[in-house]
Amino acid sequence: MTDHDDQPIDIENAQQLGEFIAQLAGAADPDAPAITLDTLDGYMTALLVGPPPAAPIQAMDALFGDDWPATFESQEQTDAFMDVLHLRWNEIADSLDPQALVESPEQMQLVPLISEFDDETKARLMADGSLSEDLLDRLPAAGALWAQGFLQAVEDAGTWELPEGDAARDLSLMLEAIEAVTLATDSSERDSYIQEAYEEPEGVDQDALIDDMLFTVQDMRLFWLQQAALKAAFSEVGESSSEH
Repeated sequence: MTDHDDQPIDIENAQQLGEFIAQLAGAADPDAPAITLDTLDGYMTALLVGPPPAAPIQAMDALFGDDWPATFESQEQTDAFMDVLHLRWNEIADSLDPQALVESPEQMQLVPLISEFDDETKARLMADGSLSEDLLDRLPAAGALWAQGFLQAVEDAGTWELPEGDAARDLSLMLEAIEAVTLATDSSERDSYIQEAYEEPEGVDQDALIDDMLFTVQDMRLFWLQQAALKAAFSEVGESSSEH
């Protein structure tokens, strides 16, 4: 998991959340897309970034269906899950505090839960039978599942559309920076994106794309707050005009 020394997260809570999500995923339809801790974390981040009011329960219902609590054996277990879920939700919300983002725009505030399959981890999973050669070849690149969760939330919300104009173009470019992390590392689409988006594309690797994605997400938080402020201002002008 990705962590930053300047803004530590509750690692034990993240591990507990991961165990709960693995339990839910194990009980899910085997034909359904696999949901991981990364997916949930990206999804919840998008809910906190985007325009509508949101709650973590929305992410659970969207990813696992409305009856996901039935997986747990008792109300106590459900309550324990909700506790760790809300703690993580609050951590993400705190990292997206607008004042901190404005005061330190070059500072990485987000601490995403992104699984990293380094060579040692892969070897251990292969040795204990958790990972086959076939699955190893199909492992997504680092950050891809998190980005997919974020983008799924955007699609599910249906409230991220903007009228044509500079703001719509800015939003489109920001979403492209997130989608870039999901592209296969050996794909021509990824190569084309890097060539077009970077002045010096030679040194751009997956880690660079992830860093740019996270800074973009922070920018998105301020972008949507600005859009909300503009909408409120236009609404006040309209109300004032109708009174005269």
